[in-house]
Order: sequence, then structure tokens, then C-alpha cells
Amino acid sequence: MATTHHSTAPLQLRRGKPAVGHPALFALLLAIASVGMLLLLVAGPSLALPVAIGSAAALIVLVVLTWVVAGPRL
Repeated sequence: MATTHHSTAPLQLRRGKPAVGHPALFALLLAIASVGMLLLLVAGPSLALPVAIGSAAALIVLVVLTWVVAGPRL
């Protein structure tokens, strides 16, 4: 009966892709998104509803792009 070594198979597939993204860029982009959210929460009551919704959507897109571009590789 043939045996396969399962412990070496995943290592060969992941050699070309690093386990981490770009931590400095990741932290910078998340800091920008958090400051933007803080500003949106402070200025939110005085903003028109479409502007507030557009700003919140833009911040959500920024967080998603941050994870995709510079986040940890899972």
C-alpha cells in the first residue's frame, strides 16, 4: 500500500506566496479609514443623508481594498 506524506504537500503549494502582506501599508490604510470614520461620526449629523451614505460606502471600500491589497495572506 502506498503512503503519501501530507505534511509536505501544503508547503510546496505555498512557497511562492508569503504568509504576510505589507504590514506598514496595512496599518496606514486602516488608520486612514478609522480617522475617516471618526470624522464621519463627528460631522454626520450636519451632513446630508446622501453625502453621509456615500462617505460611509467609500470608507467600507477603503477597508476592503486594504485587506485585499496589503492584508495578511490567508
